[in-house]
Amino acid sequence: MPRTLTSYLQLVRLPNVLTAAADSLAGWLLAMGTFAEPARWVPLTAASMVLYAAGTTLNDVFDYAIDRSERPSRPLPSGRISRRTAAWCGALGLLLGPAIALSSGSSGSGLVAMLLAVSILAYDAGLKHSALGPLFMGGCRSLNLLLGMTHAGGLVGWAGWSAAIAYGLFVAGITVVSRSEVHGGSRAGLVAGLWLQNLALVGLAAVALQPRRFPAPAPDRPLIPIEGILVLALVALAVNSAASRAIRQPTPGLIQKAVKTGILSLIWLNVGLVAAVRGLEPACVIAALWVPAYLLGRWLYTT
Repeated sequence: MPRTLTSYLQLVRLPNVLTAAADSLAGWLLAMGTFAEPARWVPLTAASMVLYAAGTTLNDVFDYAIDRSERPSRPLPSGRISRRTAAWCGALGLLLGPAIALSSGSSGSGLVAMLLAVSILAYDAGLKHSALGPLFMGGCRSLNLLLGMTHAGGLVGWAGWSAAIAYGLFVAGITVVSRSEVHGGSRAGLVAGLWLQNLALVGLAAVALQPRRFPAPAPDRPLIPIEGILVLALVALAVNSAASRAIRQPTPGLIQKAVKTGILSLIWLNVGLVAAVRGLEPACVIAALWVPAYLLGRWLYTT
């Protein structure tokens, strides 16, 4: 593959872009329960991907000075892509994402996508370095999940908002852990990040145990949706195993592996929720996104 194309794929963190697609697609399935009307859910998924790619691009634009010192091999500090080109691409993505979401036929979709674009810009421009950075990052991913629910009235009420909040809290935990990925870090920060992730997993499990709170519940859903709970339990095992290794030996390499595990686990969190609420068949469609994300993650960095 041409080196320039590879540089752009690294810039947008292509494996992570697929996790963003899983968010909005899961939100759609939780709210609507069907793959019917692709003219509505395909634009939402595309908008999520475009906004995520724009966010990671602008992240590197704003972190250019830091990356010249800490990550000189990355596309911008290495000179493979100019900072100006990246800035234009990122800005275009933030404008294009809400327009794509609006084309799904819902003004609410355009509004949520616009709020997401503004949040992404605020985070990249400086909030990520503040104490509120992890929670703000989590809020961006919450909005991304909610984007998929915007065609349902009230964003599916208590269940939808609870899923989004818990999901965002999990991402906040990943972000706390990632703050130590370059130089290594204190165990306290890693423990705090893992604690947030586990709290989020408890919240997601609570939502998964309430499948009838979502619109048009399937009559055949069991009282305890074993398949969804099992997926969430496996995510908990993977995340805690990776984080525990980093806590025992807080080196950059092990911390980066813990962060990568957390990021790729995002798809499985969506799988677990959808499996609990809608069953295995729609959940398997989201699970299929993990395969290219994982394979691309072996070639392109995700953190």
